Amino acid sequence: MRDTRSRILAAAARQLTDVGYSAFTIASVRDALGLSSGSMFHAFASKPALAAAVYVEGMADYQRTATAAITKAPDAERALRAWIASHLHWIEDHRDLARYLFSTLPDEVMAEAARPLAEHNDAFYAALVSLFDAAAVAGLMARLPRPVAQAICIGPAHEYGRQWTRGNATTPPSKVSRTLEDAALAALAATVPSRASSRKRKKETHS
Repeated sequence: MRDTRSRILAAAARQLTDVGYSAFTIASVRDALGLSSGSMFHAFASKPALAAAVYVEGMADYQRTATAAITKAPDAERALRAWIASHLHWIEDHRDLARYLFSTLPDEVMAEAARPLAEHNDAFYAALVSLFDAAAVAGLMARLPRPVAQAICIGPAHEYGRQWTRGNATTPPSKVSRTLEDAALAALAATVPSRASSRKRKKETHS
């Protein structure tokens, strides 16, 4: 059953990225794999459930990759850089799937995905909280709520990846990783009160 489920998810991911959710059907996946209707609906009872499973599996794979990169790094700065680099490399390695994850999916799909996605998110967010705590201790950033720190750190890389999957940017994400890593570290450093005060004093001196 596990092998059948994996085959279904792989075929569904290909079709979802090829034709989009509106044109996607369970029957097309069933026919592509030569499965019976009974086997298909035993694994996934509805189109939203199957599309949600593809979304959750994609997010879980990304989060596993990012968490591994973070936890293997020897210090906070290199962990921050490793997260951004792994984020961009994952998008580059899974362009079609990433485009699907970036898409705005119907409420029925996100409702199906909510519970399993929350379980994966809890572990991933815990890893990020530990990372940001270590970065704050190292003086790389102020102590910030996880969503704020996450937006500052990964927001530009996430947006670049989104643009690249849509063909609006031509340079592969991995090629701009160092630039986005440097920018993220600079943005996080700007939240440190002593540094912010120093910049303010310097601006007043030159005004």
